[in-house]
Amino acid sequence: MYQRHSQQIEQGLNDAERFQRFFSPPSAALLDACHRRKRAGLLASPLPRCFARSAYLKKLSRRERDIHAMRTLTQIRPSWMFCSFSAALAYGLQVPDSLLGTLHIAVGAHSNRKKLVGFAKCHVVCGDRRRMQFGIPVTSIERTLLDCMCSTDFCRGLAIVDSALHWGLITRERLESYVDENGKRRHGIQNARKVMRYADGRSDNGGESIVRGIIIELGFDIPELQVEVDDPMNPGAPKVVDYLWVLACGIVILELDGMNKYRAPQKTDANAVEETRRRLAAERRRESHLNLTGAKVIRVSFAEATDREHLRRILMMAGVPIVR
Repeated sequence: MYQRHSQQIEQGLNDAERFQRFFSPPSAALLDACHRRKRAGLLASPLPRCFARSAYLKKLSRRERDIHAMRTLTQIRPSWMFCSFSAALAYGLQVPDSLLGTLHIAVGAHSNRKKLVGFAKCHVVCGDRRRMQFGIPVTSIERTLLDCMCSTDFCRGLAIVDSALHWGLITRERLESYVDENGKRRHGIQNARKVMRYADGRSDNGGESIVRGIIIELGFDIPELQVEVDDPMNPGAPKVVDYLWVLACGIVILELDGMNKYRAPQKTDANAVEETRRRLAAERRRESHLNLTGAKVIRVSFAEATDREHLRRILMMAGVPIVR
């Protein structure tokens, strides 16, 4: 019996990993066997009555964990529909990590929500059509974005909406029309309208959107995004910069740094070190070429850029005006 249970669990775990979900034991006996493995440290339980190999779960990012959880619950509860930040994640949008970890489930006005307390948050959703995204049932993109904008702050809402516009999942006009029609008297609608006022699909990633949101909240002139700048050392091969201001005192360029652009994934240690060196050298050359244009080039890490006082001081010293 033990051998048969062991084989069934291993097969269930293998299938779950292949389909990027967690293993839900189909019988009480297998559930007890999984709990024994959990106590031994072999398995972890990311959801009630659901399991994954501890080593496998440890490798998953927050985004991947939530996607696995939604796929698992879709298999267990096919009638469920995900909304808000969970739906945004299923659409592939730039949902900040700080908004992950809790699943958001759409329910009817009279549904029993107590059984979901602890790992999920329920939202009453009426009159929205169910969509499927990579096998996950979700609310419409319009409803998803409105829910997100009304449920978080300006900067994080901007990251989510920017990414929807960037990937062409919706047009600004269509989203504005939906917000105007469905956002009346909603809690958080003022934040949603502010996000809509400044949303810009040119933003390349969520981190850039968040930093732009901080620039806006600090009252600085809004920069142009993803601008091509001619390279004096390599004519015909312009460099694309994150943020650019054309001012009376000259051009100011702000570049958002991040070690991810320098790391070499999926490589051996020796190859990874060499690749990282190559990328760092290329970035130094890129910066030196930008400096040759006569622009003021500022490089900041994401941590520095989200330190509002640090960002305020460095932009003021660079001559970027406060206009609001």
